[in-house]
Amino acid sequence: MKQVLIINITRMGDLVQTVPLIRRLQHEWPGVAIDLVVDTRFAPVAVLLPGLRTVIAYDFQRLIDESRSMAKDVVALYQDLASWAKPLVDVRYDRVVNLTFNRRSGLLAGYVNAPDIRGVANAPDGTTIVRNPWMGYFTDLHHHRRFNCFNLVDLYALGGSGPGPFSPLTVSVPTDAAEWARALLARVTPLVWIAVQVGASEPIKAWRPEYFGQTMAAISRQIEAGFVLIGTSKEKEAVQQACAVYRAAGGTGPLCDQVNRTNLSQLVGLLDHCQLLLTNDTGPMHLAVGVGTPVIDLSVGHVDFRETGPYGPGHWVVQPDLACAPCGFDQVCLHHACKDRLVAEQVAALCLHVLRAGPFPTHMTGVRLYESSIDADGLVCYQLRAGQTDAIAEWYGSFWRTFWYEAMTGQSSLLAGPEGPSPDRADVSRLAEPLRPLLSRLTAQSNQLVRLSRQQPCPVAELQAAQARLREERQRAIALAVQSPAFGPLAVAFLRDSHNGDAQGLANLAQQQATAFHAWRNRTNEVLRRLGTFGTTSKHESRRVGILGASPAVVSSHRDLTVNS
Repeated sequence: MKQVLIINITRMGDLVQTVPLIRRLQHEWPGVAIDLVVDTRFAPVAVLLPGLRTVIAYDFQRLIDESRSMAKDVVALYQDLASWAKPLVDVRYDRVVNLTFNRRSGLLAGYVNAPDIRGVANAPDGTTIVRNPWMGYFTDLHHHRRFNCFNLVDLYALGGSGPGPFSPLTVSVPTDAAEWARALLARVTPLVWIAVQVGASEPIKAWRPEYFGQTMAAISRQIEAGFVLIGTSKEKEAVQQACAVYRAAGGTGPLCDQVNRTNLSQLVGLLDHCQLLLTNDTGPMHLAVGVGTPVIDLSVGHVDFRETGPYGPGHWVVQPDLACAPCGFDQVCLHHACKDRLVAEQVAALCLHVLRAGPFPTHMTGVRLYESSIDADGLVCYQLRAGQTDAIAEWYGSFWRTFWYEAMTGQSSLLAGPEGPSPDRADVSRLAEPLRPLLSRLTAQSNQLVRLSRQQPCPVAELQAAQARLREERQRAIALAVQSPAFGPLAVAFLRDSHNGDAQGLANLAQQQATAFHAWRNRTNEVLRRLGTFGTTSKHESRRVGILGASPAVVSSHRDLTVNS
């Protein structure tokens, strides 16, 4: 019997998003036993997930707090963790899938000592690396978010297992929680109950409270609806503001305030009893998806719904139509203008349509409206139903979706890819002219470094000079590549490949670097072939290179080939 350990210790939503990975592992290895390591805070969520043998909880937050406060010696803290984890080593897992991208989880993944580790692990020299191309892509995508079309859920499943049939998010509804929710909401019997989460984990991710109140009031003027307010204690003030606006705007339906009043099982019961969830990007959004309740996701701030939006068919996303939306994670926004693009009356019209109480809102302004579905490859996608998108982002989103799927699975995508030539075809041709021969030279130079590094005695001066020339040319190639959406993602992947690996010794480091250059050149040739501009690499060859030609994946170590005299 195969055994797999999944490590996922960060957020509630991430845990729920693990379910398709569990299903994919069961498809890959029928009868597999799957254990899950979680932070103690999220153990109540983990027990609601199907397909697990054991939920293993540890107080990782305490580890972090005591380390930061220096309340306990760091060595002693990790000795405690190692003692706790010793039974995991004894299980002899066949695979560890680490979905938490930090050093602590990497130490744990390596300590368990499975023959197959996917996700963050630690190299022998103590640096952090990421194993598996899909997990590496996950760390890259923030550099080219405009062109990413892979949902986090699918990245988990593809990286932790591989391609396979679509599996929905599913969360068990405990019987006692279902009965509690039914009894609570039976006290008042409107036509429908709508769950509303006004807040979010970060203020930048939350639509304005007054707009929620206006939306609820607009709905109540059209149908007999009640609203279940959910959230944490930190969101209480925002919820109170939304409710005050609701009453002032003439809202007449009942309000059921359950903010900070439910445990997780009861929250699941409430979401299961509601006909709709109107929410920001939150953990409860994924719980609602898991119990089959339709979701309307208000995607504002730095949230990109393609990464973390509601998974599976039948959900809706409203995104502001702004050039800066979504903004970067490290960006400080002084205006939050994206939130004002979403009009309360229009959001209310969408809610009514999803509830089958109104027509499709054909006059949405200032936003892009998407409906979620499943594509031909069994991955979630979002279809534009209203508004317009940037032609470059739309074309390259489709292009890179197909390219990376084929490169990293070795299978042909069933999607057609983008229609017609790229909108920036002339720019691609202009940049390809110097980039293509430059990458060929870099590949040859990296091969020369491999040969020099294997000579005995080592020609130190010659090796140093060759590495300096290669470094200079590499910077030129990167500067060229990042100017274009046709080449930028490949440069990011190259940097990840070249700095991510567990090679030891001069010759092995040189070979790792050469492998990264070969992969960069071959991928670029394949991109150009697909664009119909240059290149001769066949589709079959490019897929093979995409899988075998690059080292696992990503960024935290920045080791370069260096030689000291």
